[in-house]
Parts: sequence; C-alpha cells; structure tokens
Amino acid sequence: MQNMKKLVLQKENMQTNVSLTPSVDQVRRVRGRNMCKQVASLEIGQKLKVTFYNNRTVGTNSNLFSRHLGKIVRDRNICPLGVSSWHDIKQERLNHMWAAVEHKFESVDMNDHSDHILGWMNELWNKWRGHLHAKYVKDKPIQQSLKNVLRGVDKKNGNGCKAYCEQIQAGSTRNAANRAKLKMLHHIGSKPIREIIYQKGGKDGNPPDLATIFFETRKKDNKLVEPEAIEKHAQLKEMVQADPSLPTIEIVEKCCGPQTRSHVFGFGGGVKAKDLKGRTSSKAELLSMLRSTREDIKSLNEENKSLNEENKSLTNRLSTLEDAMKEVMKMKELFVAHQSHVPATTSSFSTK
Repeated sequence: MQNMKKLVLQKENMQTNVSLTPSVDQVRRVRGRNMCKQVASLEIGQKLKVTFYNNRTVGTNSNLFSRHLGKIVRDRNICPLGVSSWHDIKQERLNHMWAAVEHKFESVDMNDHSDHILGWMNELWNKWRGHLHAKYVKDKPIQQSLKNVLRGVDKKNGNGCKAYCEQIQAGSTRNAANRAKLKMLHHIGSKPIREIIYQKGGKDGNPPDLATIFFETRKKDNKLVEPEAIEKHAQLKEMVQADPSLPTIEIVEKCCGPQTRSHVFGFGGGVKAKDLKGRTSSKAELLSMLRSTREDIKSLNEENKSLNEENKSLTNRLSTLEDAMKEVMKMKELFVAHQSHVPATTSSFSTK
C-alpha cells in the first residue's frame, strides 16, 4: 500500500515538473538581424554585379543589394537617427550612403540610377521607422515608449523613440486602415513584381501587357480566386485587346483611378506615374523658368523700345528726305518752265 502511494506521488511530481518546464517548440524562432554576411565577406576591391530594370535591381544579387541598402539605412554611423524626415538628411550624409553602395556593388549604368537608389533607401528607411513604431511605441503607454532606447543609440542622443512617437503614430494608423481596404492581394510573396515583368519578356525589351502582369501576380494555383480580381482581370484584358497601342498608364487610370502616389498599380516599386506620363517640373524649376521668362520679357521690351526709337528716327529722316525731294521736284519744274520761254539763239546763225 505504501509502495502504491509512493508511485502516485512520484507520478504527480513528474507531471508537475513537465508542466512547469517550458517547451522548446513554444519559443518562436525568427530570422534575426540583417548581417548580410555574403556582402561583408567580400575582399578589398571586390564588387558584386547587379542589373537594373524599372529603376530597381533584378536577377542575381538583387536580394543582396536590397539587404545591403537596408543595412545602410539602419547604420547610425551612416544614416542619422535624429531627423523626422528623409529630406532633412544633409547632402554629405547622402553622399556617404551612396559611397557605401558603390563600395560593394557595380553596374554599367550605376550612376544613372543614383537618384532612384536613394529613393529606394528612403522607402526602406520609412519601413524601418514603421518597424520601430510597432516594436517600441504601438499599444504601449507613452511614458514607456519614451524610456526605450534603440540598440546602438546613446541615451544622450535622445530618448529612444521620442523622435518617432508622434511622427509615426499618424502614419501607422493611416497605413493600417488602408491595408484593411485591400481586396485584390498579390500572391507572389517577397518576389518583386519587376522580377516577374523582367522574366516574362522585359529583359528582351518586350514586357508583358498589364492583363498578363495582373494575372501572374494575383494567381493562386494558376488561377484567380478573388471575385474582384477576376472582374478586374477581365476588364484589363478587354481594354488591352480593344486597343493594344493604348499607353499603359491610361489603362491603369481607367481601371484603377488616378495614379498620384509613389507606385503605379501593376509595376511595383521603382516606377512612378511621372515616369510613365512624362516628368513634371518641380516648384523650384517652375519658379526658375518664370524668372527666366520675366527677364526675357524685360529684355524684349527694352529691345522693342530701342527699335521703336530707331524706327521713329528713320521715319523722321524719311520725312525730311521726302520734303527735300519735293523741293527738288519744284525746282526742276521751274527750271523746265524757264527753259521753255528762252528763244533759241543757235537758229539765228546761218551759213552765209
């Protein structure tokens, strides 16, 4: 009987120990920090080649390139933290970022895409700020958020997320509401849309039409699932077949409304509406053109004034000449009249 009680107690203790021991499967494993070891292990002077399409990288080393950009914008020694907007970053810091990109990667047209790459880094920087907001600010009391200090940031440089609490809160709420409205989600995972366009004929200069792009990015098991996606694909296909020469941006705006944001529907990152519609002048450029036009008008007015004065002078001279010609004509007429009244003296002499 005593042996049975001991066995029962041992069994209860075993169950208690098992329930109190945390399971390894319950610990969530994550990817961890972006170390980008393949890029970091490059030898001095060695660079990775990349190919650009639609202002972004595609093909081999494309993922390494984007990871390297993400690592740069998170490096406090390169990209500053204490700014509320990307446009507040000084030019020397932007030059430092560009040098860090060229130090590891190369391309035939690398310099031609410098502005697009910095714009890409701007997008990655904004996404990183959103991550900081979700980790340190969202659903937390403001007092606790202000006490958080980011890894690698000195306390004297600020109170961690203090620079982001108010700036990111409004954007995060707005983005969450916009994502909730999406009905036609793509099913390509982390693969960029430009990569699909590139592989479907873009690399040969013959990119697919918008209907094909829409199907390839929204298909699931080689077919469309969402009713909205099926309807939209039919609409795009009909418009493409009706007029194949119709510009893509016109098809997009007829089916999806005006494209005024940073991305154009069906193209992913890198392509903006102004790239398809034609570049529009900035406010500074318009003001410069206005000043130049005003200076040209002023110069033309002065030239016109000078010409008017010269014309007036010529008119006066011409009037003087006309008066002089009239006087000459009168004198000629008088002379002719006088000659007609004088008798001919040569006829009185004869050959006697």
